[in-house]
Amino acid sequence: MHSEILNGKSLRRRRFYSCIFTITLLLIVIGRLSASVIRIDGGFEDWKDIKICANDPKGDAKGAFDITKVYAANQGSILYLRFDTTDLLNLQNGPESEGTLLVIINLPNKQELVLDMRGRRAFLNDSVKERIPWDRLKYIVGPTYAQNEFEIQVDLGGFNINDGDAISIQFDGSDQLSAPVTFTFSQPSEIPKRRSHSRYSGTDVRIVSFNTYYEGLSDPNRQEAIGRLLNSVNGDVYCFQEEWKTEGHGEILKLLMPPESKGRWHIHKVLGNVIASKYPLKTLPSKNDRYAAAYIGLAEKDLFIINVHLKAMGYIDSREDRLRVRQVNDILGTIDEIYKGKYNKDNAPGTQPAIVMLGDFNLVGSRKPLDLIIDKKDYGLKDWLIPNLIGESVVTWRGGPRASFAPGKLDYIVYSTRTLIPKNGFLTNSELLNRTERRQLKLDAGDSKISDHLLITVDFQFSDSNN
Repeated sequence: MHSEILNGKSLRRRRFYSCIFTITLLLIVIGRLSASVIRIDGGFEDWKDIKICANDPKGDAKGAFDITKVYAANQGSILYLRFDTTDLLNLQNGPESEGTLLVIINLPNKQELVLDMRGRRAFLNDSVKERIPWDRLKYIVGPTYAQNEFEIQVDLGGFNINDGDAISIQFDGSDQLSAPVTFTFSQPSEIPKRRSHSRYSGTDVRIVSFNTYYEGLSDPNRQEAIGRLLNSVNGDVYCFQEEWKTEGHGEILKLLMPPESKGRWHIHKVLGNVIASKYPLKTLPSKNDRYAAAYIGLAEKDLFIINVHLKAMGYIDSREDRLRVRQVNDILGTIDEIYKGKYNKDNAPGTQPAIVMLGDFNLVGSRKPLDLIIDKKDYGLKDWLIPNLIGESVVTWRGGPRASFAPGKLDYIVYSTRTLIPKNGFLTNSELLNRTERRQLKLDAGDSKISDHLLITVDFQFSDSNN
């Protein structure tokens, strides 16, 4: 009798723990799914657990955008929408003959939100001329370069969307689904991840890239804010773009960021591209005026910096796109010379160079300029995706309140994987920082508004391997 009672208790205990294990496993799975963050970055690995909500046949489009698959997800009031097409296209620009693509969202309050991709505007119902600013919708698109997979983010909180509310999604312009997609908001908002701005252990060099939006360093109305941004990250090397006409950057930076002791800023400038280093540098010749290159000696290690600002505007196969490709081919010529030892003759034969190429790539046409660089397997160069200090956004360009192009990623960091180990890397948007974080960084909330690009900071450690 006693053993039967014990066996019964043991059985109940096993059932209890089995139930607890099952519930825990379920919570882990639910937590993993609900915590999976969709990042508008032009990559689609984060969509792998999202089911297709609509299939559309190929060849039924009346314009360039032939929709084949549609996916939808949410976090709180933010809608994430992915749609695949048959051809490589730029979402926001192209020949007029290609037409446009409309995303039509029918809201529970009987309002209709229209997102006009090629018209680059959002409006309610038929109020085409009453454009809704992108920042009000927290609207982001990716990628900025031509693709046949696209993702967008739009915040519907301003339309009182809540958990359990349903919307319908339809397309128009180039293509239509056979029936609208119904989507129900079911996932809660995520608490934004907050990252450290500190240098991690082992960091050898901190590099900062900043497009100052047309002569920002010499603009007296913006200098104080720019100075706070630059000092907040305490870089060793700064790369600036759009400093077209300004000269005397050594003296300007000496006022904005006084160097230690009797040090000075070492400057190399090619048209609008400026490299400013705390350490002595040797200039490399540029084969066109859209990049500046320098060789910097750092504690017995040598670092090559290539500061890039490729041609803006255009779309895939446009004149501007072809020019970007030519500009990158020139840069590859310089990189080839670096790898052949033309600029570091003091190093031992076979030594692999450490290269960081960064700046405003303006990939609004094809992705070919970036692919030309990272597909060179002999160089071992890789693109590093940098997130914001707060949240998951990788947007580096936001435009102004009247900008027609939606915010997106235009700035890139490319580095040599055989000689450099990436450490910390982050974008700074002072508007997202809380009061404590701004106090730590000595920033004002509006400092990041002084440019249409965000400040980018990356840290590297030199690798011991030269193979």
